[in-house]
Amino acid sequence: MKIFLKVGLVLFFTGCASINSVSLTQIPVNRKNSITAETSKTIFLGFNFENDFVDLITNDLKNKCPNGIVSGILTKDEVISYFIVHTRKITATGFCELNNAK
Repeated sequence: MKIFLKVGLVLFFTGCASINSVSLTQIPVNRKNSITAETSKTIFLGFNFENDFVDLITNDLKNKCPNGIVSGILTKDEVISYFIVHTRKITATGFCELNNAK
């Protein structure tokens, strides 16, 4: 019985992580105003029925650059797995270019 408990604990606490990055837009010449937004979601047993949590990043980046344009966006998609629990963390970093024209 102890062996099953030990094997169960090892499987439960064993994990792995993977990271994917994708550049979505060209990186601007002026890189002074860096902004970052992130969101995450915990998934049990691999059952994920929606990815709406990712849409929050767009509004967060817009709110951090209210009078400008967000460009040079780099996204990072991290997946951290622990046997039956998976966490997806999405991070987007960009640059806020202020509009000088009025």
